[in-house]
Amino acid sequence: MNRDQALFILRKYSPMPDEEDLTEGMIDEFASAIEYFGDNPDPSYIEAIMMTFSLDDLYGVYDHAVDVLRNFTNEQVIPHLIEAIQNKHERRRYWGTEIAKFFPDEKLISSLSTCINDPNEEIRAYAIFALNCIGHKSVLPMLHERLAKEQDEEVFEELKNAISKLEKI
Repeated sequence: MNRDQALFILRKYSPMPDEEDLTEGMIDEFASAIEYFGDNPDPSYIEAIMMTFSLDDLYGVYDHAVDVLRNFTNEQVIPHLIEAIQNKHERRRYWGTEIAKFFPDEKLISSLSTCINDPNEEIRAYAIFALNCIGHKSVLPMLHERLAKEQDEEVFEELKNAISKLEKI
Protein backbone atom coordinates (compact mmCIF):
# COMPACT_ATOMS: atom_id res chain seq x y z
CA MET A 1 0.00 0.00 0.00
CA ASN A 2 1.15 3.55 -0.63
CA ARG A 3 0.06 6.96 0.64
CA ASP A 4 -2.45 7.60 -2.16
CA GLN A 5 -4.08 4.19 -1.73
CA ALA A 6 -4.35 4.65 2.03
CA LEU A 7 -5.87 8.13 1.66
CA PHE A 8 -8.31 6.81 -0.95
CA ILE A 9 -9.46 4.16 1.55
CA LEU A 10 -9.99 6.74 4.29
CA ARG A 11 -11.94 9.03 1.99
CA LYS A 12 -13.98 6.06 0.81
CA TYR A 13 -15.00 5.38 4.42
CA SER A 14 -15.62 8.96 5.48
CA PRO A 15 -17.80 8.39 7.31
CA MET A 16 -17.70 4.68 7.93
CA PRO A 17 -20.99 2.99 6.94
CA ASP A 18 -23.48 1.84 9.56
CA GLU A 19 -22.77 -1.51 11.19
CA GLU A 20 -25.48 -3.33 9.22
CA ASP A 21 -23.79 -2.25 5.96
CA LEU A 22 -20.27 -3.04 7.13
CA THR A 23 -18.40 -6.10 5.88
CA GLU A 24 -15.30 -7.83 7.17
CA GLY A 25 -13.53 -6.78 3.96
CA MET A 26 -14.31 -3.11 4.62
CA ILE A 27 -12.98 -3.37 8.17
CA ASP A 28 -9.82 -5.11 6.97
CA GLU A 29 -9.29 -2.53 4.24
CA PHE A 30 -9.73 0.34 6.69
CA ALA A 31 -7.45 -1.35 9.23
CA SER A 32 -4.73 -1.74 6.60
CA ALA A 33 -4.91 2.00 5.82
CA ILE A 34 -4.64 2.86 9.52
CA GLU A 35 -1.68 0.50 9.82
CA TYR A 36 -0.03 2.22 6.86
CA PHE A 37 -0.46 5.62 8.56
CA GLY A 38 0.95 4.21 11.80
CA ASP A 39 4.05 3.04 9.94
CA ASN A 40 4.29 6.25 7.89
CA PRO A 41 3.22 9.14 10.14
CA ASP A 42 2.40 12.37 8.37
CA PRO A 43 0.19 15.17 9.73
CA SER A 44 -1.63 15.43 6.40
CA TYR A 45 -3.48 12.20 7.37
CA ILE A 46 -4.97 13.55 10.60
CA GLU A 47 -8.11 15.09 9.11
CA ALA A 48 -8.81 12.04 6.95
CA ILE A 49 -8.56 9.74 9.97
CA MET A 50 -10.77 11.98 12.14
CA MET A 51 -13.49 12.16 9.50
CA THR A 52 -13.92 8.37 9.37
CA PHE A 53 -15.17 8.09 12.96
CA SER A 54 -18.83 7.12 12.98
CA LEU A 55 -19.27 3.87 14.92
CA ASP A 56 -18.75 2.73 18.49
CA ASP A 57 -15.32 1.16 18.15
CA LEU A 58 -15.16 -0.58 14.77
CA TYR A 59 -13.99 -3.79 16.42
CA GLY A 60 -10.92 -2.09 17.89
CA VAL A 61 -9.75 -0.44 14.68
CA TYR A 62 -10.71 3.03 15.91
CA ASP A 63 -8.58 2.47 19.01
CA HIS A 64 -5.64 1.79 16.71
CA ALA A 65 -6.50 4.97 14.78
CA VAL A 66 -6.44 6.91 18.07
CA ASP A 67 -2.99 5.46 18.82
CA VAL A 68 -1.82 6.71 15.41
CA LEU A 69 -3.19 10.19 16.17
CA ARG A 70 -1.38 10.23 19.53
CA ASN A 71 1.93 10.30 17.63
CA PHE A 72 1.23 13.88 16.59
CA THR A 73 1.52 17.14 18.51
CA ASN A 74 -1.30 19.21 19.94
CA GLU A 75 -0.68 21.86 17.29
CA GLN A 76 -1.15 19.29 14.53
CA VAL A 77 -4.25 17.58 15.97
CA ILE A 78 -6.21 20.33 17.76
CA PRO A 79 -7.70 22.05 14.68
CA HIS A 80 -9.11 18.70 13.48
CA LEU A 81 -10.17 17.76 16.98
CA ILE A 82 -12.16 20.99 17.32
CA GLU A 83 -13.91 20.19 14.05
CA ALA A 84 -14.78 16.69 15.29
CA ILE A 85 -16.02 17.93 18.68
CA GLN A 86 -18.26 20.50 16.97
CA ASN A 87 -19.50 18.07 14.31
CA LYS A 88 -23.25 17.49 13.94
CA HIS A 89 -22.68 13.72 13.78
CA GLU A 90 -22.92 12.24 17.26
CA ARG A 91 -20.26 9.57 16.71
CA ARG A 92 -17.70 12.13 15.55
CA ARG A 93 -18.43 14.24 18.64
CA TYR A 94 -18.13 11.08 20.72
CA TRP A 95 -14.68 10.25 19.34
CA GLY A 96 -13.57 13.89 19.37
CA THR A 97 -14.40 14.29 23.05
CA GLU A 98 -12.89 10.89 23.85
CA ILE A 99 -9.63 11.73 22.06
CA ALA A 100 -9.41 15.23 23.60
CA LYS A 101 -8.00 13.83 26.86
CA PHE A 102 -4.81 12.95 24.99
CA PHE A 103 -4.38 16.54 23.75
CA PRO A 104 -5.12 18.78 26.74
CA ASP A 105 -5.05 22.33 25.46
CA GLU A 106 -6.93 25.50 26.35
CA LYS A 107 -7.91 25.87 22.68
CA LEU A 108 -10.36 22.99 23.24
CA ILE A 109 -12.23 24.57 26.15
CA SER A 110 -14.86 26.34 24.05
CA SER A 111 -15.71 23.26 21.96
CA LEU A 112 -15.70 20.88 24.92
CA SER A 113 -17.85 23.29 26.92
CA THR A 114 -20.68 22.93 24.42
CA CYS A 115 -20.50 19.15 24.81
CA ILE A 116 -21.09 19.11 28.57
CA ASN A 117 -24.78 19.58 27.71
CA ASP A 118 -24.84 17.00 24.90
CA PRO A 119 -27.83 14.61 24.97
CA ASN A 120 -25.39 11.66 24.92
CA GLU A 121 -24.14 11.00 28.45
CA GLU A 122 -20.88 9.45 27.20
CA ILE A 123 -20.06 12.61 25.26
CA ARG A 124 -20.83 14.68 28.36
CA ALA A 125 -18.55 12.49 30.49
CA TYR A 126 -15.70 12.54 27.96
CA ALA A 127 -15.97 16.31 27.57
CA ILE A 128 -15.85 16.81 31.34
CA PHE A 129 -12.90 14.45 31.68
CA ALA A 130 -11.03 16.29 28.92
CA LEU A 131 -11.77 19.66 30.55
CA ASN A 132 -10.43 18.22 33.79
CA CYS A 133 -7.23 17.17 31.95
CA ILE A 134 -6.84 20.70 30.60
CA GLY A 135 -7.06 21.93 34.18
CA HIS A 136 -8.26 25.51 33.69
CA LYS A 137 -10.32 26.98 36.54
CA SER A 138 -12.38 29.09 34.14
CA VAL A 139 -14.61 26.05 33.48
CA LEU A 140 -15.68 25.69 37.13
CA PRO A 141 -18.89 27.80 36.87
CA MET A 142 -20.19 25.76 33.93
CA LEU A 143 -19.28 22.49 35.65
CA HIS A 144 -21.17 23.58 38.78
CA GLU A 145 -24.14 24.57 36.61
CA ARG A 146 -24.13 21.15 34.91
CA LEU A 147 -23.74 19.36 38.25
CA ALA A 148 -26.98 20.95 39.48
CA LYS A 149 -28.98 19.40 36.63
CA GLU A 150 -27.05 16.20 35.79
CA GLN A 151 -29.18 13.03 36.02
CA ASP A 152 -26.68 10.39 34.90
CA GLU A 153 -24.77 8.93 37.85
CA GLU A 154 -21.48 8.38 35.99
CA VAL A 155 -21.49 11.88 34.52
CA PHE A 156 -22.37 13.26 37.96
CA GLU A 157 -19.32 11.51 39.43
CA GLU A 158 -17.11 12.79 36.61
CA LEU A 159 -18.35 16.31 37.34
CA LYS A 160 -17.63 15.96 41.06
CA ASN A 161 -14.10 14.69 40.34
CA ALA A 162 -13.37 17.52 37.91
CA ILE A 163 -14.76 20.18 40.23
CA SER A 164 -12.80 18.80 43.18
CA LYS A 165 -9.52 18.77 41.22
CA LEU A 166 -9.99 22.17 39.64
CA GLU A 167 -10.93 23.84 42.94
CA LYS A 168 -7.56 22.73 44.36
CA ILE A 169 -5.61 24.46 41.60
